[in-house]
Amino acid sequence: MPTQQNRIEWIDEFKGFVLLLVCLYHLEQSFANVQMGMENLSAFRMSAFFFISGFLFSTRRFSNFKSYAVHKTKVLLLPYIWHSLLFLALDPVVWNFDWFPLAPKMSVMNIRPEIATLWDYIYWNLAKIFVAGKSSIGSGPIWFVFTLYSISLMFYGVHRITRAKPIAIAAVAIASLAGGWLLYKNHIRLPLGIERDLTVLFFFACGWICKKFVSRPKSNVSQNKSQDCLRKPLHPAITAAIAIIAFVLYGILETPNPNFSIMNNDLGKSLTMFIATSLFGIVGLVFAFQTISRLPQVAPLRIIRGIFRNISRNALVILAVHWWILLVLRIVFKQQLDKPGIAYCAAAVVIAGCIAAIPLFRCKLYKLLGKEPISARESLSIK
Repeated sequence: MPTQQNRIEWIDEFKGFVLLLVCLYHLEQSFANVQMGMENLSAFRMSAFFFISGFLFSTRRFSNFKSYAVHKTKVLLLPYIWHSLLFLALDPVVWNFDWFPLAPKMSVMNIRPEIATLWDYIYWNLAKIFVAGKSSIGSGPIWFVFTLYSISLMFYGVHRITRAKPIAIAAVAIASLAGGWLLYKNHIRLPLGIERDLTVLFFFACGWICKKFVSRPKSNVSQNKSQDCLRKPLHPAITAAIAIIAFVLYGILETPNPNFSIMNNDLGKSLTMFIATSLFGIVGLVFAFQTISRLPQVAPLRIIRGIFRNISRNALVILAVHWWILLVLRIVFKQQLDKPGIAYCAAAVVIAGCIAAIPLFRCKLYKLLGKEPISARESLSIK
């Protein structure tokens, strides 16, 4: 694994910002009186995350598929399983089944289960984890970890079969997107979320293809040129202009759809608009964060960038914990919290809970993350 000093800072900040948008969207979902416009950003949130994951794809450290699969199982699949089970055990409905009517609605491969008892609830949660690949209700957003695991293995195969030829990989990506789109249009849900894998594999492949064309400021990469294909960066004004144009086009084309969900492969719009808005949003973010990385690093900007990097490094913890806290708040305290103005207090509770959870997981429960233990100070560092 790269050391912290060898990480590409703007990519960590990009990932941290996208994950923050995910958390804010869930906050908005949880309380009717929280409105932050997150629905307007749905078209590119998760697609941007899978794009940047594809950008970082590398087989350099792995001699064969087996070694790659073993590594991904350790850092993605097992953490997905452990966190799904842990937060199922912590689900407030498990402790008081009378709260079940207040819990998020459950769907498993187009099945709306009839749940009459606690054991029904537990059974269908296990089906979500191991059959649908969507994690338990208590750990909602962790579905993306399983999906990242699946498409990483899929793309390894594509990468090897096509001999890493961009044109061949682009053809596979387009065919994969077409398959995901057809499954969406016909309302077909497959085991382990194969339909959404086909959809997001397109963005993962796009990220890999763009890897050789996106310039990276030399100050933000390792000195090992065999690892990083460096290109002369664009002029900062050009980079900023591309970001602005992309965001303007995104704003013009995007029409929010409350049913849009990458998790459910519910794409909610025409294929052309789905691709256009997703790619404009991604391009805007890529060039925006490259622009930011080249600005004078005054204290406020340095702190904000550090926070984004910390979110990226602790993504799994933050995604699981913020969702569980919101689940508890919306089930147990929704009546008290969901009032104009007061509802935003939930954000403070979520932030405090995540800050407390990061050192707990990184120092004590690190095996659940597939990581090595680090100090509490290091886990909360924004450097």
